[in-house]
Amino acid sequence: MRRTSTVVMVVLIATLGGSFSATSQDAQETIYLMDNEQYFQETLPVYIEITCQKLSCSGLQLKVFSEYGNYTVSDTHEIQLSYLAQGNVSLQLTANSGTTLEHLTIKMTESINQDSNVVFKEEMDWLDNVPSPGINVEQRIVDSNLVCPIDTCKSPVFSNTHWIVGILEDDADRDSIQIQGNLGDIIHMPSPLMPNSVELEFWIRNDTSKTLLNDIEERENGDFLFEYPDKGELWLRLKQLPESSLATYELYIFTFSEQFESSWGELSSLWGEHQPLSFPNETERFTGWISSVDLEGDSIRIQAASRMGLILNCSDRFGQVNFQVLLLSHNESFSPVEENCSSPVLTNVDTESIEIRITSDSLAEWSIGVIENPEGDAGAMGDAPDKLWTIEDDLTKWPILSTNNSVSATMASDESVDVFSFEVTSVNGSRLHIDYDYSQPVSYQILILNQESGLIINTSKGGLIDAPTGIHAIRVEKIGERSLTYYDFTLVNNGEVIEEKQDTFTDQSSLFANYYIFAGLFLLAPAMLVLFWNRNRWRDGLYHIEIEQHELRRLRRLRERLTNLLEKDDLNEQVIDSALHQLGDSPWQAVVEDWGAPLLRHNTKQIEICAWKILDGATSLLIGIRVAESPWELAAMRVYAPEGANVSIVQVSPQHLFNGDEIFLDTLGPNSKTFLKLAVEGQPSNIGFHLSGLVDGEPLAAVPNKAIDWS
Repeated sequence: MRRTSTVVMVVLIATLGGSFSATSQDAQETIYLMDNEQYFQETLPVYIEITCQKLSCSGLQLKVFSEYGNYTVSDTHEIQLSYLAQGNVSLQLTANSGTTLEHLTIKMTESINQDSNVVFKEEMDWLDNVPSPGINVEQRIVDSNLVCPIDTCKSPVFSNTHWIVGILEDDADRDSIQIQGNLGDIIHMPSPLMPNSVELEFWIRNDTSKTLLNDIEERENGDFLFEYPDKGELWLRLKQLPESSLATYELYIFTFSEQFESSWGELSSLWGEHQPLSFPNETERFTGWISSVDLEGDSIRIQAASRMGLILNCSDRFGQVNFQVLLLSHNESFSPVEENCSSPVLTNVDTESIEIRITSDSLAEWSIGVIENPEGDAGAMGDAPDKLWTIEDDLTKWPILSTNNSVSATMASDESVDVFSFEVTSVNGSRLHIDYDYSQPVSYQILILNQESGLIINTSKGGLIDAPTGIHAIRVEKIGERSLTYYDFTLVNNGEVIEEKQDTFTDQSSLFANYYIFAGLFLLAPAMLVLFWNRNRWRDGLYHIEIEQHELRRLRRLRERLTNLLEKDDLNEQVIDSALHQLGDSPWQAVVEDWGAPLLRHNTKQIEICAWKILDGATSLLIGIRVAESPWELAAMRVYAPEGANVSIVQVSPQHLFNGDEIFLDTLGPNSKTFLKLAVEGQPSNIGFHLSGLVDGEPLAAVPNKAIDWS
């Protein structure tokens, strides 16, 4: 059994140096079909056979010039020539006009161009007859075993003897050759290359007898195919018909031994504990032989993966072979394939390998080819795993991606995640991102892994990320309905991560110490002057505010304007609003000093509220609100009468929403000052205020602990 790559076998038309040429010697009669010369360092028996494929090849003639002599053979149908090649040998082939090389079949000794190690050449005359039983023979034995174990060999290496080249000097000369082998071995000998006068016999010899094997016959194509005989040695014997002259011959022999079917010996009907064969490429095939004594048959196990679409091509020669296909899961359970090799196979989700068992009742050669169609995710085998690996897992099950190459994959209707691996080899790491089609219903994640623990240490949703040296992962997840999904993407390498080197600075401040002292004193001099001017002010208190005279005059005019408007019942809202806004822009302490002691004052950490009567006997109030550093949201103020009749609001300036005894103030900004003019009605004896709102997200209320006397 062997694993081989499919090749096209071409019959060697001529091996003498140079290529065939057709040149005209005589335009009317003779054409040179071949005119070549080659040097032979050692004597080699050569046989040439030229057959005309037409009804007749007029003028067909072969001439050979060598150190052993010159030969000329002419015939219109077939030319056969045996000779010994030594030194420079010239060969000329001619024919009359109308005959070309396409009309001829040329066979020539092929061992001319073979390594001498694989050629068994008759150096001394071989035995004429098969030795009698019990006689010791010192003649070399031909070892034609083709050694190509199915698990370690992809193409056969011709390391043993496969070409047998010999000479029969006349009709009295005979050659007998022993072929090494054992019961169960298969002998295949393509059509021998020799003259028609040579006959080939097969013998079996043991300690008690020698027998001519008459049941080994030539097949229709001229080949010989048979099993090594039991209880004896196989011998080949060549002889010539009477009155025959010099004849050279070449035999091409292969022995397929059970012991070389695999590296561990004969293939059995069960694969056993051996590792599966690697998945073949499109041109590779697994081949082997089954003999009639191998009743159990052979089996091979090939790597597979989850959700692989497989096309099997199982064929046989020289007999009827039965193939049985089974899928093997990770828990060693088998699932038979009903159609065997006759239809495509879809592996299961948990499939890890595929086993093919081969049986036959007769001598046969089998051949198996396997291809994946369609191609697996990212060009790997089958479906990409749906989970991230751990440090104990076999990483070969995760397709490994290369950067800057497009990756195509699919997700079946019953899966939603694919995980791929990629390796960063740059010493400083690489900057990576994923380029993909946004219209495809999948999302991407680049997972950066700790190389020792396998834990995720950084991620990106396909965006630019720095990946250190090592093996990391890409996770693809389906979005939306669970149907068959095709997607493609490219892992883009933006180059090596370059760490910016920090500049090196030298402390030279000591060179400028005098300058720094001078500059410091120069810049601080104005501040010292200001401190000197304000020494009395700060001595009386740091937070005391000295109000300028012009500010007091402005506030006094604002107060007089509001008072005059109320005395004249002038409700010019624009003038009133302007005056209130100007109060809000003035220093709080200045307003309090100008308007005098408020009728009501409430001061807390969050807010300060003051209330004044604008005009004695009037029903209008001036309300001032100063907010601290935290804003009041959804602020509202309620005016109520703790004693006596109810009180209600009839007018608010500036305009705010109000209803009954409540005013909606919205948001009071931090460090803001708000002044309101309220007009109320009713005959209460006292009036109180209640301010509420949200401060730092928490509800808060400001309620003065005293009321305004309104009687």
